[in-house]
Amino acid sequence: MMPPVLSETEETRDGNFFNADPYRLLWRFFRHTRPYRGWVILAMVLLPVGTVLQLWQPLLIQRAVDQHLVPGKPEGFVWLLVLFLLLIIGQFVVGYLQTAVNTLLGQRVVRDMRRELFAHLLGMDAAFFARNASGRLTNRISNDTEAVSQMVSAGMINLVGDLLLLLGVGVSMFILSPRLSLITLIALPVIVLGTLFITRRMRTVQRAGRLLQARMAGHLTEEVEGRETIRLFHGQEKNRATFDRMNRAYLETALKSNLYEALQFSFIDTTSTLVVALLFWYGGAIREEAGISIGVIVAFIDYIRRLFFPIREISGKFTTMQSAITALERIFALLDTPTGIADPSPVVSLPQPVRGEIEFQQVFFGYGSGPVLQGIDLHIRSGERVAVVGPTGAGKSSLIKLLNRTYEPQQGRILLDGVAIDRLSLAQLRRVVGVVQQETFLFAGSIADNIHLGDAAITPERVRQAAEETGAMLFIDRLPQGLETPLMERGVNLSAGQRQLLGITRVLAFSPRILVMDEATSSVDTMSERLIQEAVERLLEQRTAVVIAHRLSTILHADRIIVLSGGRIVEEGRHEELLKQEGLYARLYALQFQGK
Repeated sequence: MMPPVLSETEETRDGNFFNADPYRLLWRFFRHTRPYRGWVILAMVLLPVGTVLQLWQPLLIQRAVDQHLVPGKPEGFVWLLVLFLLLIIGQFVVGYLQTAVNTLLGQRVVRDMRRELFAHLLGMDAAFFARNASGRLTNRISNDTEAVSQMVSAGMINLVGDLLLLLGVGVSMFILSPRLSLITLIALPVIVLGTLFITRRMRTVQRAGRLLQARMAGHLTEEVEGRETIRLFHGQEKNRATFDRMNRAYLETALKSNLYEALQFSFIDTTSTLVVALLFWYGGAIREEAGISIGVIVAFIDYIRRLFFPIREISGKFTTMQSAITALERIFALLDTPTGIADPSPVVSLPQPVRGEIEFQQVFFGYGSGPVLQGIDLHIRSGERVAVVGPTGAGKSSLIKLLNRTYEPQQGRILLDGVAIDRLSLAQLRRVVGVVQQETFLFAGSIADNIHLGDAAITPERVRQAAEETGAMLFIDRLPQGLETPLMERGVNLSAGQRQLLGITRVLAFSPRILVMDEATSSVDTMSERLIQEAVERLLEQRTAVVIAHRLSTILHADRIIVLSGGRIVEEGRHEELLKQEGLYARLYALQFQGK
């Protein structure tokens, strides 16, 4: 039984973080740059150097006009040109270094953030993944972190440089001509207020776009994973229409964001052109009265170009930063989500050697929509083979999920060799309790990779031994590359029975003391089932086993059969004893074998 998706939606949770203070988010993000403070210092040192190189250029132009071009004196003009060329070359070199440093810094910081996100996701419990679509989680690690990378590479540090350039240009203009500087001062409030007005609306649109992008990613992942079901029930048109609605909504938000961005650039360009026109008019009117030279006016025009360029860049960087802040809200929301199941402190170790004795003590559990297990008391002796049966929804699979702490009980406790399992580390517990699931998930890689899962303790010899014990080598040896045969996505180049055999082989390679088989033979053919049963019979001799099966023929020789109904143990005993009781087990057995 799969846990239901909780009523709380991701949209609601993300919306709560949209009210987060952007300065708090940025300050928290800056902590991720500490390992690279050397790069940050180098980037900050380059900023004033680049600013000085730019500020000197209009002054050289002013000198060239007033001292050489207007009076017609060519002496020394060549040296001014050489110096101007050197300034341009220096600006190019510093600009290249700034871009390289910012890009390296951004990529490294975001690499660390992706690593932190991935590690956090690996530690989350099953309940978290039950209420979060995989596509949306993937979107956090891919698209959201990329938005943050762009902020570091093109926005965050360069924003300081743009502000520094603005200050330097303003001071230089005021020194050249305080009266001409008034023209610029009149325009600045208009630019600032207009930019703030546009960016606030842009942030709202970008938030909506990020959310729609995550929904599309989740929908697309679901469609790809459920492609066979969609085709079987001819749901292509309906699903295409659903995706089209999401796509259109995202297109509208993307267009709005682009229009706001275009409005920002157009607004600043228009304002800068008007300021230049005012400068010509006002400068021409007061030139003789104020003693303003033509070179000063030319230098002012160049300074205005350099003044409005960083303003325009700042507006673009604000767009990048707004997108990154929205992404940071979602990233930190994920990182701040605690896992419901974690290692205890302190960790208790199991007595050695592990016997494999299990005890459920008054265990209650539910997924949120109602109770699933109610007051379970169950003692499984070391080396005992116990079968758990019951109608659909009785709580059989939930019992297993509690045993390996996929979920935690709401009440009661579970003991392993007398130690409460919530006092054990998850690694130790899951090394002891091996689970063969109803459907085996196979990863991209070779067959051997899917058996040892990168565990260095499992040697190639152990992989082959486990495959021989389950009978998997019978079909593996027929493959062109044997154990090194590469598998396609989810192992689709193997049959269902072969995939399940590999799943069982994987568990056996890890050699757990307790073996749990959750409907392990439900998807295999008769020949594969016979191979599995033969291997299991040999392997269970020295292991505690818990077997869940709908096909009662697979558990007829169990040491004990536990019958669940309505989340309670209603019957218990061996096969023959339960048949004589003529209770639920006898009815299930009769229904399954009637007419045979």
